[in-house]
Amino acid sequence: MRVWLKALLLFGLMVATPFAIQAMIGRPPRWFDAAPYIPITDYIPSAQTLIYIVGVAGVVAIVFNYIFYSTELEKIYGWLKLAEREMNVILKGVDASGGKGRADERIDWWNKINSKDPFSKTPDEIFTLNEKDAANRGAPGGKAQMTAILLREIYDGDIELAQTKIEAEMIANDGKPPFVVAGLRNILGLDEFLAAKVQYEKDKVAGVVREEPRFSDFGVNWAALLLAVRLGGFPRDIAMSTGTAPNKTTVYNRDALELLTRVPRV
Repeated sequence: MRVWLKALLLFGLMVATPFAIQAMIGRPPRWFDAAPYIPITDYIPSAQTLIYIVGVAGVVAIVFNYIFYSTELEKIYGWLKLAEREMNVILKGVDASGGKGRADERIDWWNKINSKDPFSKTPDEIFTLNEKDAANRGAPGGKAQMTAILLREIYDGDIELAQTKIEAEMIANDGKPPFVVAGLRNILGLDEFLAAKVQYEKDKVAGVVREEPRFSDFGVNWAALLLAVRLGGFPRDIAMSTGTAPNKTTVYNRDALELLTRVPRV
């Protein structure tokens, strides 16, 4: 159970306990009647009203707690956090300033070699690698772009559209699924879907006739997903560096996803 929810339930219990005891024991003692009159007491709700208020708050907390766990919001919340962390790991390799650093490392590495050995890179090969880095410098890369596309659909609660994107990639690559980060695999039900397809093909060879599994039958419920996204404030921890020093900047969350998924207008 969440810490804040435990605190809310404990607070409600602390407030309700004295009024519940008073209701069971009876009216207050006579000395209470002789106490001086304070006008502000006219604005204090009665014990019965307070019991009702605390009771309603307790029921709401219990219902919310039940919904939170029965719909797997806690799991979805954790999967979303994991996916964003995995995305940040990928984006470290998308930093536009990384190519120059790798080129300098290769040159320094070559200059430190005193004797050539069969496993060393020749200057021509180093030049080829540097040219390849230069051509890809600033590009989002396949993994980052695919993850950004899937996250964009997930944050909008459109889980079927994300699944459709994966199916389209599988068709284009002879059934091989694209790279999907941990967390998103759980939300989309990708591993369960792939296992079901393998079993379907085995049954088909064995002569067992049954309906082919559909990707849309797997994954979390879209309403629970959207609720977890809204309550968790996602996206929240995505950061991507763009440009090179001294003009290097960092974009976050939705802006980073838009930068990775939108095609710039010419």
